[in-house]
Amino acid sequence: MNFQGIIPPVVTLFDEAGNLDLMLNKRYIDKLISQNIHGILLMGSSGEFSSLTTEERKLYVREMIKHINGRVPVMVGVGHTALKDVLDLTSYAEEHGADGVLVVNPYYWKLSDEQLYRFFSCVAEHTKLQVFIYNIPQLTGQNLSVELIKRLAEAHSNIVGIKETVSDFGHIRQVLTETKKVRSDFQVFSAFDEHFLPALMIGAAGSINGSAVFAPEIAVDLYETFQKGDLLTAQKNHQVISKLMDIYTYCPTFFTAMKEAVHQRWFDVPAGHRAPCDVFSDELRNNVATLLNKIELKEGAQL
Repeated sequence: MNFQGIIPPVVTLFDEAGNLDLMLNKRYIDKLISQNIHGILLMGSSGEFSSLTTEERKLYVREMIKHINGRVPVMVGVGHTALKDVLDLTSYAEEHGADGVLVVNPYYWKLSDEQLYRFFSCVAEHTKLQVFIYNIPQLTGQNLSVELIKRLAEAHSNIVGIKETVSDFGHIRQVLTETKKVRSDFQVFSAFDEHFLPALMIGAAGSINGSAVFAPEIAVDLYETFQKGDLLTAQKNHQVISKLMDIYTYCPTFFTAMKEAVHQRWFDVPAGHRAPCDVFSDELRNNVATLLNKIELKEGAQL
């Protein structure tokens, strides 16, 4: 299954004690699929993979892929600082039916382009899955160069795309331009919501964006209307989706606010959090409620 369109980087839902709530996660995924999303990303940054043990990550991935049951393509984040663990998580995702993996560069140490090339090459050579590079310099401390991305795309046929979580739109444009010179099928996905429409207009394959976690219908309609050539409706959706970027400002761990939005829209139980991310401003819940109310996303909301 190929990836395109809207791929929510889903949050991982916990119970009030901070344990994985598999049943609630399944209900959540069903809700997203009912909104006609085009794929799902499990265990991305919004999925809080860094807060889970390897065993928990495997349990979650196994159960969610089984539950999705081929309804939409599934991409699995396999981020880790140790290459052996990345390869192990990649193998596990492949064994349990994932369609692709999202691979972030090792964080903590800044690596040379040759070291990064070696890292991504090892993953690509280890799996038959579609491999997507994940560039998120605000969390890794290192922006992946256009030259590196182009070189990887040219060398490995199963490195099929990239998620660009960058503030510099010019970087996205350069990646699109340069990779097309060597791979016409290489897919670039924007991440920040305010980049979505302009990225589509210059050839992006879709978006793996934060607001799709709790308001997927807006991003889906933007993508679909753009594909139909209805730019006026796409523009209106983009204006709404850009306002949703306020969600990133409510808490340094932005998934905390996204998780709160998911619960306020769709569930009648409080959002569960895991230490240290169970500490946040008293205003977070009110801020989320105000944002949802402002854009009239009231379905199931506990306002």
